[in-house]
Amino acid sequence: MSSGDHKVSKISSEAIFAVRPISSSKFLISLIFCLSLILVDLRFQTSNIVRGYVQDFLSPLYTIIKLPGIFLDRIIEVRTSKQELRESLYKYKEDNLKLELINSQLKDLTKRNQELNLVWNTAQIDKEAYLLGQKRSLSGNPLRPSLVLDVNDPLSIVETNQPVLSREGIIGKITSVGIASVEVMITQDPQSLIPIISSSTRIHGILKGKGLERRGLLVNVKKTASFREGEELYSSGLGDVFPPNYLVGKIIFIEDKPDNEFLQIEVEFIDLPKDQDYFLVFTN
Repeated sequence: MSSGDHKVSKISSEAIFAVRPISSSKFLISLIFCLSLILVDLRFQTSNIVRGYVQDFLSPLYTIIKLPGIFLDRIIEVRTSKQELRESLYKYKEDNLKLELINSQLKDLTKRNQELNLVWNTAQIDKEAYLLGQKRSLSGNPLRPSLVLDVNDPLSIVETNQPVLSREGIIGKITSVGIASVEVMITQDPQSLIPIISSSTRIHGILKGKGLERRGLLVNVKKTASFREGEELYSSGLGDVFPPNYLVGKIIFIEDKPDNEFLQIEVEFIDLPKDQDYFLVFTN
């Protein structure tokens, strides 16, 4: 045979495994053994007994397997409990601050209304009528003073023109509303106008701001008006912006100029609360 007539087999390098077939005798013995087990189980219910022991053996293993899940659930439960407790404490702290700020004005308001025989709206002492705001910043611009408060209460509706109160009385009104903060125009702002009523003479007027740390002026007060130096001015409630009977300022100077048909009445606003961190937004 020439070299071109024969074929060369190419053997793969991969391993070749072969499984020997089971013998007929082993198959017969296995079949008899399995049938015997089935018959014994049907007769004596041995599988139930065996399963009971197996369950006893596997029960600790099941417990060990469940331990990580139980431990994780416990951690989540403790964390959730702490979070709920923290939220509850924060809520109680907010309510306490609200009540402190409201109570700081209750005594003076009650006394004033008793003296004047006025019917005071009881909604003003309802803490739900107020939203607590925390001071973020206080602008020192003399002609554009503003106060920025952080508010975070999804259950309350915050809108522009809602009045803002300090411990002493009215400090301004909201002019801009953000997602979690509001900007407040304080009473000293030159654009601020507040309807007032005097404490003793009970005369109405409009108080205008003139800038930070400057005296305010009562607008267009005729010379027949009998305002007095030293009397306090309170919000009258007219205009449906500011609630009535909250302190705004005090008259410190009255001048009757011959060349002016109106009196010049200068008012000292309540102190700008630079050291106060929390304020009340009147939402009703």
